[in-house]
Amino acid sequence: MEKNIRIISKEIIFTVLNSYSQVFFSTSKILAIVLLLISFFDYGAGIGGLTAVIIANILAHFLGYNEYYIKSGLFGFNSLLVGLGVGLTFQPSIELFLLIAIASTTAFFLTIAFQGVLGKYGLPFLSIPFLATIWIVLLAGGELTALNISERGIYTYNELYGIGGQAMVSLYDWLDGLISSSFLRIYFYSLGAIFFQKGLLAGILISLGLLIYSRITFVLSILGYTISYIFYIFVGIEFNSLSYTFIGFNYILTAIALGGYYLIPGRTSFAWIMVLLPSVVLITISTQQLFAHFYISPYSLPFNMVVLMFLYSLKLREKRANKLLETPIQLGNPEKNLYLQSGNLRRFPARFPIAASLPFFGEWQISQGHKGEITHKGAWQNAWDFVITDNKGEQYKGSGDFVEDYFCFGKAITAPFEGTVVEVVNSISDNTIGNVDIINNWGNTVIIKHSHTIFSKLCHLKHQSVAVKVGDQVKKGQLLGKCGNSGRSPYPHLHFQFQPTPYIGSTTLDYPIGHYLLKGEKYNFETFSIPQKGQVVANPRKNNLLTKLLHFIPGQGISGEFRIENTKTGVQEYHEEFNWRVNTDVFNSIYIESEEDHTFAYLYNNEEQHYFTNYIGKKETALYWFFLALFKVPLGFLPNSNIKDNVPINLMFGGVSLFLQDMIAPIYLFLKADYKLEIEEEGDILLSDHILLKSELTKKIAGQSTEKYHFKTKLDESGVFDIELVNKDLKIQITCQKN
Repeated sequence: MEKNIRIISKEIIFTVLNSYSQVFFSTSKILAIVLLLISFFDYGAGIGGLTAVIIANILAHFLGYNEYYIKSGLFGFNSLLVGLGVGLTFQPSIELFLLIAIASTTAFFLTIAFQGVLGKYGLPFLSIPFLATIWIVLLAGGELTALNISERGIYTYNELYGIGGQAMVSLYDWLDGLISSSFLRIYFYSLGAIFFQKGLLAGILISLGLLIYSRITFVLSILGYTISYIFYIFVGIEFNSLSYTFIGFNYILTAIALGGYYLIPGRTSFAWIMVLLPSVVLITISTQQLFAHFYISPYSLPFNMVVLMFLYSLKLREKRANKLLETPIQLGNPEKNLYLQSGNLRRFPARFPIAASLPFFGEWQISQGHKGEITHKGAWQNAWDFVITDNKGEQYKGSGDFVEDYFCFGKAITAPFEGTVVEVVNSISDNTIGNVDIINNWGNTVIIKHSHTIFSKLCHLKHQSVAVKVGDQVKKGQLLGKCGNSGRSPYPHLHFQFQPTPYIGSTTLDYPIGHYLLKGEKYNFETFSIPQKGQVVANPRKNNLLTKLLHFIPGQGISGEFRIENTKTGVQEYHEEFNWRVNTDVFNSIYIESEEDHTFAYLYNNEEQHYFTNYIGKKETALYWFFLALFKVPLGFLPNSNIKDNVPINLMFGGVSLFLQDMIAPIYLFLKADYKLEIEEEGDILLSDHILLKSELTKKIAGQSTEKYHFKTKLDESGVFDIELVNKDLKIQITCQKN
């Protein structure tokens, strides 16, 4: 009972704190505490804000709204802003607190309404509920005769003395004298205005809170303010007016929202901030003039208008984004969003929704690639010709005078991805060697629709070998026909291309193969790449043991032991038994949770590869090392395969190096954590009752290796994972099994 009370109390506190930090799109507890304290620089605003937050979250809980949104503070921050504004405007009284209760309730229900309306378009409600509510209150304020307008702020020194005595007055004077630059003063005033505070100290503390929470957010706050300052000067607008209005924060919040929260921070998002902020300035100036007639402020209206306009415009794009990317999963921190996405862009590139396989079995060589020297030219340049060669590089046996002499002739051709067959040609005879059919240029053909804009075409198939018909639904790897020599084909080969339309003569798309093995001294596992002429490529062969062991089902348990031994002394320094649980979150993402450590390892399995996508919690736990050892494992491979990837750098670095990286992360990443997995041949590995994986993690600073971690992971048919890591003088061992 006592434990449950502690848990509930902790959740309530975190919910309230998150309502404060959500004003800056964050769930940082440190930032929240700073903001909570700052709100009480004006006691009326502080009490009003806290009262409003509590009322909004009580309503959300008892009316049964989503617990995730409640705990994250999304249902509370608009009411908080209303409570701050109303509490600052009027003198404290019983009537005031009744008004705050009514206003916070109004803001809460407007939050629910705008979430429903804007959520249909995938848009955030931002601070629109606050705007609507504060305008309602202020427009009605003249008729609320039981309330008295606040006179706080007129006698600043008296109020400071009342808060902290002479020490507070001295601090105020010291800060006022220390910061003489109007540029810096207005920056701090603008930050403080977000929480309805007018002093320098509030802005300084908020800036420090932002710096601790997120270096990117801190940089964006300065960038947004600086660009608007330059534009004010350029067009001749008086900038000093921002020192006594609650307006300057629009530029800061716009930069933070679009530069690093709703969009993945990077050079492109930063560039768009520079483009959009002049619009925010113009809207700010014009709305000030308009709202002055009603004796109220536009507050955050310009920020809301521009952010929603831009986000909605991005959703109407026809082409998939390459650089200006919306945040797919919000981690509540720009750095984490960037570091996670920098790796996932290669794993799951948004512009390549079709992860196609090679359309055949075994090893084939590319005889002509993109921008080929024979036929792949102009609008038809993005295509491949595939053949089979022997260890001498020959395509045929004997003299090669007959189509049957060619190794690829008659071999199975398969669907590269699931889809619908939209075109079939099956009646064209195969050519004799050296002859071509220029009338039926493409020969026997199958075209498959994979999406509205992506089709695949497979040509020169064998006469009467096509095994599908128009309208058939095909799966990846399903037999389509056999390789032949029909059409403009002097020797047997497969022509393969992606195209934007379903027609036989369509132009080609520059589109990669999703996953394939590139043959060299070892097989390299390539992801979303375009194989080149002369390369030998193959599809991975699925391994049943890996497929079974790396398939994690929600509700499943994992138990085991974690040991750390000093290799010099031979002394066991640490030992624990653990129990993990596989769960799903509100986004239906699968994760493994360690309740003892409060850590989470998120994973994704597309039946071709196992990926760990993210890790949350303290490092150097059993789950952390498990996450790194099996960071990326293909479920299909060939013996002696190499797989490469990159671990998000915030999971491998810390301290000063990560702090400095955070400051310039959108522009340049000088930290890197390379992951490499080797699958070594031990007999017939594909039929073996166990598999040995060797993985290596290399930490790099400016391209120079600084530290390496070597993992050995043995998996056997009984379901046991046996992981060993040697790093410096420590040997870490994890042995676990799914229950």
